[in-house]
Amino acid sequence: MEFTSKRRLLAAIRGEEVDHIPFSPFLAYYFDFLPREVQEKGQLEYLKAMGADPLLWGSISAYTIRRRECSVSEKSEGNKRYITTHTPKGDLYSTYTYVPESNSWFLTEHPVKDIEDFPAAMALYQDMEVVENIKEANRQIDLLGEEGLHIALLGADMKSAYQHMLEHLIGTENLIYLTMDYPDEVRELADTIAAKNLKTVEYTAESRIEACLSWEDSSTTNLSPALYREYIQPEITAWNRMLRDAGKIYVQHACGHIKDLLLPMAEQGVTAVESISPPPTGNVTLEEANNILPPQVSLIGGIEPVQFLNASVEELLGYVDNVCHRMKGRGFVLANSDSCPPGVEYEKFVKIAQFVKERKRG
Repeated sequence: MEFTSKRRLLAAIRGEEVDHIPFSPFLAYYFDFLPREVQEKGQLEYLKAMGADPLLWGSISAYTIRRRECSVSEKSEGNKRYITTHTPKGDLYSTYTYVPESNSWFLTEHPVKDIEDFPAAMALYQDMEVVENIKEANRQIDLLGEEGLHIALLGADMKSAYQHMLEHLIGTENLIYLTMDYPDEVRELADTIAAKNLKTVEYTAESRIEACLSWEDSSTTNLSPALYREYIQPEITAWNRMLRDAGKIYVQHACGHIKDLLLPMAEQGVTAVESISPPPTGNVTLEEANNILPPQVSLIGGIEPVQFLNASVEELLGYVDNVCHRMKGRGFVLANSDSCPPGVEYEKFVKIAQFVKERKRG
């Protein structure tokens, strides 16, 4: 069988036999610092040129989001961006701060501060309409053809309901307190968001999208395994039932401390876990994950970002060879975990891509 990049990636993620382990680096942060003429050609051309098998993360979706009554206004001052979300039940205020070193805006004030903001938050999601965008998603799949694989986005806010509340709506500390103090209100809001999320899964299942993910950022740095099992696991399990019935792959993005979340993730029915990272970025090595997870769950990742930056080409190739050997018998796509420091030399990408092709499988 002759493998295209798309077929090789799909087979590897499904745990099927491939001619060689695919290498598909995750270019978050890195690509934004490349010359403009390179950026204008796009990540697909950049990945193809280095010899990688292009995985295009979050590049398409089978839906769009529309608001009917709610609106947003914005004001910028220096490195601050002040967002006001207007709802029929009151306004919500948030602040983002720009950090030039990472070329990123960070949420530094969450819109929901306390239980008094819950009516406005409920109104925000009751007002949300998930609109199908299947025809455009299918068009993008046709345009890419066999050159790579789109990993489409799920979720009204690209995450499960509780994870979105934790990261972007309420914040870790506030949400944990509110979960303990106002469990009924927290559950009602989570269920309202989850209903919108499920609609995005329905449209994805109806499309020709073959693989999808949400930006879960799963980590025990901001929630316990018990809370994960109570709030997140049931929602993603429901997604996977629907997606598997439609022949789709769900990949869980898990870029934090996930050692104690690996089994709950596997129980959800995920096809693969992506962005597993050893210390210092994460808290579990690929070998440990390999020992914990059942064999039907594939892995994507393996190269820790700091190691990718600091190791020599020779050191990286030795590490890659060891990782690929240990992944024998499990579905595996080699990648750097979660992000790529801007200083990584292009030669490292090229050499790794060459190495996995010459190494073959085993």
